[in-house]
Amino acid sequence: TVIFGCKKDDDQSNSTSLSVRKNVKDLSAQEKADFVNAIKLLKATRSPYDTNLNYYDQFVFWHYKAFYCNSGMGMSGMFPAHQNPAFLPWHRSYLDLFERALRKVSGKPICVPYWDWTDPASTAAVFADDMFGGNGDPAQGYEVTTGPFRRGEWTIRISDDTNIDSLIQLGIIGTNPHPNLMRAFGVFRNATVELPTAQEVQFCLGVNTYDSYPWDASVDTNASFRNSLEGWRGCAGNDCQNSQMDVIAIPGLRRSVMHNVVHIYVGGVFPDNGSFRPGSMTQNTSPNDPVFWIHHANIDRLWSAWMARHQSAYLPVSGGPIGSNLYDVMEPFSLRADGFNTPYSVLNENKMGYKYDRLP
Repeated sequence: TVIFGCKKDDDQSNSTSLSVRKNVKDLSAQEKADFVNAIKLLKATRSPYDTNLNYYDQFVFWHYKAFYCNSGMGMSGMFPAHQNPAFLPWHRSYLDLFERALRKVSGKPICVPYWDWTDPASTAAVFADDMFGGNGDPAQGYEVTTGPFRRGEWTIRISDDTNIDSLIQLGIIGTNPHPNLMRAFGVFRNATVELPTAQEVQFCLGVNTYDSYPWDASVDTNASFRNSLEGWRGCAGNDCQNSQMDVIAIPGLRRSVMHNVVHIYVGGVFPDNGSFRPGSMTQNTSPNDPVFWIHHANIDRLWSAWMARHQSAYLPVSGGPIGSNLYDVMEPFSLRADGFNTPYSVLNENKMGYKYDRLP
């Protein structure tokens, strides 16, 4: 049976049944409504970790702090979770904690579904009015005006322009200058981007090694499944371009593929008064757009598929960036009493209580 997005898998090899994350296109109308309502409940609930934030914005705040390139934004205690080996385990723990929060506020066994970008039916289900709504309206600054997270129904309180630590100290976190979701599908400055193809996914899954020295955004993608999946191209070390999810163009190679290009595809980087503005999913505060969660469920699914295919070990065991070695604690997840806070602890998603309905 399927209950609220979770299908119980009574595998006799496990002492307890596993929750199953499904393709978003396979959710029932009730499952979609329960998922959307739970997300909104998080927005209306005070965070158990910081009384200055609501429960949903707590996750936005953590993700904002998970970038090296924000060190000049008045942020303290950065969480290195991008452009290094911890990208996949950090987001696995993060997504799992979000899923548990949805269950806590709703009282229902909700699972985060995944968006298979290579499946047009999955994409259509993501942006339908009963899930996340559609594209932004160019005539209205690319603000989203359809679906349950449209303007007037979903307010953004933290953006990349917000000096969060300073405002939290003052207790005045409030609506930022762009309070509504912005999406510009496929728009990237004066060019366009497309969603990853099935061929690109299979090529990525074919990379044999999890990650390689120098363990950053510049590592050869043929020697790093993590960087091949994360999608940085032409970067130097951990430098970001313009503090946005942008990479240096390389002749003959798409600007960014896999994880990064999906963020860019949804949010866009669109013209604005003679300059360019990133949409919500293109910013470091990308969880402001709830599409973030089903996108990252698919990223997590691809990691599961890669491990099932290669049975390869996580790297580095030691010698990598702080927070990314096999037994390093990944902040802020030291707060997790269940111990799912190191790369080693999250390598097996079954031990965390879930699996995916199908792997590519």
